[in-house]
Amino acid sequence: MASSVLRIGIAGCGYAAQVHLDRLLAIDAVRVVGCADTDLDAARALAARVPVEEGGPDVPAFSDHKELIRQLAPDALAVFTPHLAHYRIAMDALQADCHLFIEKPLSTNLQEAVDVAGLARGRNLKVGVGHQFRLRPSLAEARRRVSEGAIGPVRLVTATLAQSWLSAHHSAENSWRFDPNFAGGGMLADAGDHMIDALLWTTGQVAVEASAVQSREASGLDVVTAAALRLADGTAATLGLSGVSAGDLFELTYFGERGWLRATDTLLEEETVAAARREVALPEPSETIDGNFVSAVVAGTPLCCPADQALETVRLLEGIARSAATGQVVRLS
Repeated sequence: MASSVLRIGIAGCGYAAQVHLDRLLAIDAVRVVGCADTDLDAARALAARVPVEEGGPDVPAFSDHKELIRQLAPDALAVFTPHLAHYRIAMDALQADCHLFIEKPLSTNLQEAVDVAGLARGRNLKVGVGHQFRLRPSLAEARRRVSEGAIGPVRLVTATLAQSWLSAHHSAENSWRFDPNFAGGGMLADAGDHMIDALLWTTGQVAVEASAVQSREASGLDVVTAAALRLADGTAATLGLSGVSAGDLFELTYFGERGWLRATDTLLEEETVAAARREVALPEPSETIDGNFVSAVVAGTPLCCPADQALETVRLLEGIARSAATGQVVRLS
């Protein structure tokens, strides 16, 4: 980049954008230059939160992301729209030579995700995907210990996520649009997408087989998913997602031949044949997913989750949804 200041536009101005905007504004190397949403009032409200110099012009708002790109030519576009809108916005931004930050999932089907990753690669542009669980110290340390064989060869991984998700996403302030056929919405593609990425990333594996069942609302919205998975090295894994829980639970457990690891969002426990169960000391989180993206574009540091890696999460999301819909075991190529 010619300048060390990253000019960022925002597409999609709902709750997620509000959270990420606060993080972006805290980074000296960022200037938010415009906001776009099909709901122009939402775009104006978010733009009004961006500080401007005294006497300077307000940050502009648009009802169309293409107008934001055309008029402002940002260095990067941050996409916080409903999942179904990710693909078209991403392709428009990449074709305009914008770097991209996309709130997960990368897209709602594998072919779209491949298209986005391929275009970014061909134009030498960064695409960071919002799989921010990778920055949790508990998961980063679990990944390190698994890769180093601290508990021996891993034979089974269990991943469980339970939330009061359904009530939260049916509230007035969360007017999401859902795709009952796959990952446009629902527990699987929303909070479950984080858990799937964490499972694959911490094990360093991809999934090759999936068998799943789901419970759905009358609208087709998936709220509970249970899946049995086989990873590339033969390791078995189970995934349990519930969006109708009265409380919250996030847990990954790795069972190896010489011990086990249990990771939550804030702690890591370990027990081996040589040592009793103990809590592993962890550092404080060192960066946000937004700061990671800005640093990758401005300074060339590694992305937390580049598009090429996010493809495997989309592939597994698609496979789980297909298995649940057909009642068949799905083999993932």
